[in-house]
Amino acid sequence: MMKKKNILIIIPVALVALIAVYAGIMLSGRGITATELDAQFVQVVENNGCLQCHAADPEPFWYQKLPGFTGLFEKDMTNGYRSIDLEKVISQINSGETVNIADVAKLEQATLNNDMPVIQYTVVHWGSDLNSKEQQIVYDWVREKRSAHVNAFAAKYNMTMNDAFVAEPVMPLPDPTKINVNNEKAMLGLDMYHDTRLSIDSTVSCASCHALDSAGQDNSRFARGVGSQFGGISAPSVYNAVFNVQQFWNGRAPDLQGQAGGPPANPIEMGYENWDDIVAYLRTQPDLVARFEAIYGTEGITQNTVTDAIAEFERLLVTPNSPFDKYLLGDKTALTSEEVQGYELFKKNYCATCHVGASMGGQSFEKLGTVLDAAVYYEERGTEQNGDDQGLFGFTGIEEDRYKFKVPNLRNVAKTAPYMHDGTHVTLEDAVRTMFRFNTPTAEPSDDTVNKIVLFLNTLNGENEYMNYKNVPTNVDMLRK
Repeated sequence: MMKKKNILIIIPVALVALIAVYAGIMLSGRGITATELDAQFVQVVENNGCLQCHAADPEPFWYQKLPGFTGLFEKDMTNGYRSIDLEKVISQINSGETVNIADVAKLEQATLNNDMPVIQYTVVHWGSDLNSKEQQIVYDWVREKRSAHVNAFAAKYNMTMNDAFVAEPVMPLPDPTKINVNNEKAMLGLDMYHDTRLSIDSTVSCASCHALDSAGQDNSRFARGVGSQFGGISAPSVYNAVFNVQQFWNGRAPDLQGQAGGPPANPIEMGYENWDDIVAYLRTQPDLVARFEAIYGTEGITQNTVTDAIAEFERLLVTPNSPFDKYLLGDKTALTSEEVQGYELFKKNYCATCHVGASMGGQSFEKLGTVLDAAVYYEERGTEQNGDDQGLFGFTGIEEDRYKFKVPNLRNVAKTAPYMHDGTHVTLEDAVRTMFRFNTPTAEPSDDTVNKIVLFLNTLNGENEYMNYKNVPTNVDMLRK
């Protein structure tokens, strides 16, 4: 009888002791032995089991084959890896590489929302939530990485930044007049951008699909090339494209110059088979020969000089001074209360984890469908997939890149309908609801949430001297021989 009484006493005492130990660990920061912030962050990720869902090939839990546990974590593990590859982040930290600013924003928002790890994981792995010390380590790490990004951006584009920008996933755009540009090359590039002689039949110029007075695109689902041919993807805006980490939806061009070289040698877009033929024809044009030799010397007209001039011009296509820029720079009257609420909802609902930086996009390639598979998107679209629907996979051939697309920048987004890579969404409201459904934990946002986010998106319309530049093709030669 005495033994039973002792057992009855020992059990609750043991439970209290276990709870006390657990509470102590949670309050003190479990296993944080490192002194450097990067190493502390890595310990937080590893100690809390984050790599079980955010790695390419995580090691299964030993109990996952037990009755009741089969399939419990598979979906979360799949969605987790689609959202962010923390194994890659740790590798970047260990090798001294720069961590992508979008990944930094994702980690910040997940910590702020306190929704990681998911409930299924915490029920089985009691105590896996981040404690206050671990949360502070993440916040400090985010601030350090973002500060480095902001300072580097400010130095590159001659901007004055302050600590307020480090607290936000986005930042104001620079003044294009302060960007270091060779003006002679840029003005030549402006003319070449509108010169139809870059197309096989002198009917199409760069501006045909990226009209400067139409927010840098054509407001069509698919762009029209030579011979009234249509491609299979929507033409993105050329404004603020200078800030993209890579160009095209699938990232096949590393920079603006690489992008400028693509369409002229595309049989559907501008019709030439190769740049040798383009250069040979342009060299028969005395006006062009003289201008290129005046700027590029004996190199004259080459693929390199033509694309260099166009890229130099496109570096000027930056659109600052939007109401949102003014708000970020300290004018709190620049936005209405509902627009500010829209911005807060934009951040809380993970929109600002991909649409980051000054251009609010273009910094990473993200999966179409992290919580709902992309197959559903294409099934509901009702037309067969084509090569342009494969995203980054079409360029890299790596399976995990399938359906990853370069995140479009949101500057002037209210003027750049239709939306999505396939131009299937006519309104911003439609696009916002689709992104909620396929890429956020909230499948069905309220009308109020959608309306306020759209109000906020309308505050991103900026200014540029070329926004009223009419698309008047120059040097049209319809009698080419």
